[in-house]
Amino acid sequence: MSTDTEVTNYQTVFIVPESAVSYFDRALDPDASALMMGLIEKGPNKGKWKIEAIFEGEPDRQALGTLIAIAAMSAGIPEPEWDLMPIPKKNWLRENLVSFPPITLGRYYIYGSHIETPPPADKISLQIDAATAFGSGEHATTQGCLTAFEELLSTVSPASILDMGCGSGILSMAAAKALEHAISIDAVDIDPESVRVTTENCVKNGVDDCIRVWQSDGYERVEASYDLVFANILARPLIEMAPALYQHLKPGGYGILSGFLMHQKPWVMKAHAKAGLAFVKTYKVKEWGTLIVKRDQGFSEAHRC
Repeated sequence: MSTDTEVTNYQTVFIVPESAVSYFDRALDPDASALMMGLIEKGPNKGKWKIEAIFEGEPDRQALGTLIAIAAMSAGIPEPEWDLMPIPKKNWLRENLVSFPPITLGRYYIYGSHIETPPPADKISLQIDAATAFGSGEHATTQGCLTAFEELLSTVSPASILDMGCGSGILSMAAAKALEHAISIDAVDIDPESVRVTTENCVKNGVDDCIRVWQSDGYERVEASYDLVFANILARPLIEMAPALYQHLKPGGYGILSGFLMHQKPWVMKAHAKAGLAFVKTYKVKEWGTLIVKRDQGFSEAHRC
């Protein structure tokens, strides 16, 4: 019997409001072999988003249900109706990898290990596979952070960086290469798999000499202060951790914040203004936002977020 239709993969599909998309994106991305999201433009669910997650092999239904429930609770919505359905066998992880084309973003060239063509000599190359940790360069929030960082480098040269919620380590590695390793970078994540992936990627990209990686629940195990902090996470943790960001930025230091949808931007800005941080600039990529904020001394209320 042919194995082409053998059922070994599973799929769940559900619908959520736009405000919840980022929560489910980050909750399911590490475990799904393929994750597809799109705006519904017609019918009774017009304006909402369809999320489709595909898994190689049958995932633990209870664990998946817990992820979906936590994402819904974090987004402040009822848990969506969902089910786990078998689908014909297909190597979705390989399909996802092969479908990941090289990305050129400013000075950066981001590519997977399946790309055989040598990277262009005039670009900073980053080899990152779409795998088990967030941050392959495809996501709008990663692109927003890299764009903000590149522009920030035209005026400042940070000597110390914290990558809060490092995922794949893409932002840490981009900074290390852009600053030619003459920098101290700490990369932390609550997820042990992200810590493992970042550590491996740093070695693979030859930047493990200036990047330290460890597990931390937010700033819990972070003691130093930094010239620059990346925080590409979600709106709610960004808001909750705004005071800690202020404490871990040196005077004059900058924060590059992302992981929120544009309609969530006022809440993120308000929390950071309250913490004492000045607004510098906003970037928009698709429906996602990125902010640059700054810890300053003696700035007026008019210059706050």
